[in-house]
Amino acid sequence: MAETGVNLRGLRRYNRALLLGHILRAGGLSRVELAERTGLTQQAVSKIVAELLETQLLDVERQAAAGVGKPRTQLRIRPSAKCALGAQLDRDGFLVLRTGLSGEVEATVEGPLPVGFTPEQAVTAVVDATRKLLTDVDPARVLGLGVGAVGPLDHREGRVRDATNMPGWHDVPLRDLLAERTGLPVTLDKNTNSAAVAHTWPDTPETATAVVLVGTGIGVGLLVDGNVYRGPRTNAGEFGHTTIAYDGPRCACGRRGCVEIMHRSAATPAEAARLLGIGLADLVQVLDLERIVLFGRTIRAAPEVYRDTVSAQLRELLPVPHWQRIDVELSDLGEEAVALGGAFEVLAGFYSDPK
Repeated sequence: MAETGVNLRGLRRYNRALLLGHILRAGGLSRVELAERTGLTQQAVSKIVAELLETQLLDVERQAAAGVGKPRTQLRIRPSAKCALGAQLDRDGFLVLRTGLSGEVEATVEGPLPVGFTPEQAVTAVVDATRKLLTDVDPARVLGLGVGAVGPLDHREGRVRDATNMPGWHDVPLRDLLAERTGLPVTLDKNTNSAAVAHTWPDTPETATAVVLVGTGIGVGLLVDGNVYRGPRTNAGEFGHTTIAYDGPRCACGRRGCVEIMHRSAATPAEAARLLGIGLADLVQVLDLERIVLFGRTIRAAPEVYRDTVSAQLRELLPVPHWQRIDVELSDLGEEAVALGGAFEVLAGFYSDPK
């Protein structure tokens, strides 16, 4: 159902967010189109647009005249008005990027991290990259930093609890450490959740989707009822540590036969993809998923093998009627997906409450 605004003085900020969101998703709209889409009066739209132009959040583009009369003007988001930073913290490296207000990537800094790196080493790397990206950037432009990191972690508290395969990462207040060192508002999320945001924002997903990350570990970002599902302890998506072979090899998490260790132990990409598909079949049944998006460095090494093998495994294990079809897709995003999602989470916060 389409969002609509209300013409009440006390909801001006909400209506500003409403207009900006519609302009962003459409790529540009006229004042008349904004009134039609939001339900606001043209007078209300004109007043709010005037404020947004004054604060330089919008650009005006005059369209070519299609006939008699004054041509309409197209309102577009001004990318240079604000910027957001996004970071990915993996088990072997980091990537930090800067986006404009429309979400386009402006610059990127990345690098490796030493084996067994400490929280201090990771924080220093991300902080140095952030400072490099903000050289000559007006501080008034900067909205904040969104970080996607290896879990388990607490999204609300901003703490990495016990990151799998990362010794020494127990109850680390990563959000606060980065905020103190950068001087920026910081959000912390699991890498898979950030990736899920990257694959959907600024749109609202209409299908129940699992965005499956296969890289240094395996996890999923879950999109349910139009939102990222994090769970009551913000730790949903630890799919890689579900058991598919009770007598399988011991996993780093302490269990045997987890999807992650079975996948890593496979002799060929096709066998690894088959084992991933076995685990995903259970996930599909539990959550009634409609769509699987595969991404990560391992997927990029053999994309068609993973897509076709996982699809075949789901068809074999879930012989469902056509109306319960599960679409398996390859991501069109590269290595920057997690960092991009972190930046998008920052932008989403601005669009929901543009001050």
